Amino acid sequence: MRNDSGKNNSGEAVVDQVKTAVGKAQEEIGKRVGSLVKEGEKLREQTLKLAGDAAGELKERVEEVRGLVESAKTKAGGTLDNLEQLFEERVARALKQLGVPTHDDLQSIARQLDEINSRIKVLVNNRPVVAAPARELEKDKELEKDDLKLINGIGPALEGKLNAAGISRYKQLAMLNAADIERIESEVIHFSGRIRRDDWICQAREWYARKYGMSVDGE
Repeated sequence: MRNDSGKNNSGEAVVDQVKTAVGKAQEEIGKRVGSLVKEGEKLREQTLKLAGDAAGELKERVEEVRGLVESAKTKAGGTLDNLEQLFEERVARALKQLGVPTHDDLQSIARQLDEINSRIKVLVNNRPVVAAPARELEKDKELEKDDLKLINGIGPALEGKLNAAGISRYKQLAMLNAADIERIESEVIHFSGRIRRDDWICQAREWYARKYGMSVDGE
């Protein structure tokens, strides 16, 4: 019985020692893990800080380069403007020496012409209107052709033949005599008796009076 009791006590002691060792090992591992976690956090913070600093520095560099580019563009633009202005001035001087009017000279001439035209318009509008004599109006209108197609019996084809023969006004038809009628019917329109049958002469007198406000005799 004593031997069994001693064995049990010895076994329990070993178990206690193992438990104690395991507990210490777990505690040590916990401490090391905690330490590693803290170190990892520090490394993470340092890495983020370095990345932020690098990004900020990079952004500053980009802004600096952008400023240099804009400055270069501004200077280049100013230089081109100056060169263009200098070129225009030299061209203007050369044209002036050759006696060629410049753009400013042409604008000045255009303004003067506009002013002259304005004065002419004022004079024309203020000019008293004088009625022209009836014979002068009739003379002016006779310079243009009459519409012979308004006479019954004369269509576009016959009007074209009459115009080709030099007959284009009412007054010419209104003053036809017997010889003229015979000649026109045989040589121009090739319709015998057409002029008297449709009474072109009377119709021409009526249309002449409507258009010119007077008879063929001028009364």
